[in-house]
Amino acid sequence: MLRLQAFKYELIPNGRQERLMRRFAGSCRYVYNKALVLQKERHEKGGKKLGYAGLCRLLTEWRHSEETAWLAKEASGEW
Repeated sequence: MLRLQAFKYELIPNGRQERLMRRFAGSCRYVYNKALVLQKERHEKGGKKLGYAGLCRLLTEWRHSEETAWLAKEASGEW
């Protein structure tokens, strides 16, 4: 007889960990939305979608620009 078992876990972060998780989630949301807008603009102009490698190159550019330099800190965990 096959027995299925499940485990349930709960994260209970302290204040600093919660702030770091929120900051990380916010930066992920920012990058996702920025890439989504870019892809929509390309589609509307009749261009092809950027693939994984193209989006990775853009993310690197965004991390190195002065406007979004905070992305580099978030990616390296320097907070």
